[in-house]
Amino acid sequence: MRFWHLSIVLILAVGFTACAANASNPTSPTAVASTPSSSTSTGTSVATGTWVGTASDSSGTTMGMSMASGMGMMGSVGSMNWQLTQTGSAFTGTVTFSGFHAGTTMSVSGTMNGKTGTFTMTLPNGSMPTAACNGTVTGTFDMDDMMANMTGQYTGSTTCFGVFNNGQMTMSKK
Repeated sequence: MRFWHLSIVLILAVGFTACAANASNPTSPTAVASTPSSSTSTGTSVATGTWVGTASDSSGTTMGMSMASGMGMMGSVGSMNWQLTQTGSAFTGTVTFSGFHAGTTMSVSGTMNGKTGTFTMTLPNGSMPTAACNGTVTGTFDMDDMMANMTGQYTGSTTCFGVFNNGQMTMSKK
C-alpha cells in the first residue's frame, strides 16, 4: 500500500511540475499571417458602379471626337460616363457622353490589379459625331486609396479622324 501512495505522490509531483512550468512560461500567441482581401488584391467589385468624369486628348476634345480640320468643332461631348460591372479582376460596361446622344452604345472592358487597371473602349459606327466612323481606345488608370477616383492615360484612333494620343482622364465613382 505504501508503494501505491508513493507512486501517486510521485505522479502528482511530476504533473504539478509540468503545470507549473507551463504557468510560469506561458507561450506567446502565434502570429497569423494576414492575407489581403480579394477586394484589395484583385480589385473584385471595386470598379462596379457608375463613374463620371472628363477626358481630353490631342484631338482637342474627348476620345478623338473632334471634327476634321476645317469643319470646326462639334461642340462639347460633355462628361464621360462609364457604367461598369466587375467580376474577379475583369470588368465590362458601357460608355456614354452627357452632351452627345448617339444611337449606338460604346463599350469598355478591362482588368484590375489592385488599384491599377487597363481598358479597351470600342467606338462602333454610329457612336461618334460622324455616323460612319468607328474607333478603338486603349489606356491605363490608377485609383486613389479610397477606390473612389481614377486618373488615367489613353491613346486611340478613329476611321474618320485618325490617331489621337496624350489622352488624360479623371473620373469619380458616383
